[in-house]
Amino acid sequence: MGKHIAFIEEMPFFETFHSKGKAIIDIDAFEKWIHEIRNTEFLTSEDRRDRKKAFEESESGKSLNLAEAMEEW
Repeated sequence: MGKHIAFIEEMPFFETFHSKGKAIIDIDAFEKWIHEIRNTEFLTSEDRRDRKKAFEESESGKSLNLAEAMEEW
């Protein structure tokens, strides 16, 4: 599965560019979009893998060593 990066002009609420780094959007469409995606996950495959591993460790009774995790991170 390829990674798709959405550009602002592809978003359903986009209207036009205003100036460099600024866009004009339809606020009602933006709020509707936010409502529709509120249960959508924006995780990378690496994020999902890490989350799955954390849940598995938690279920097996392993606990997080915060000091160790901070050093690894």
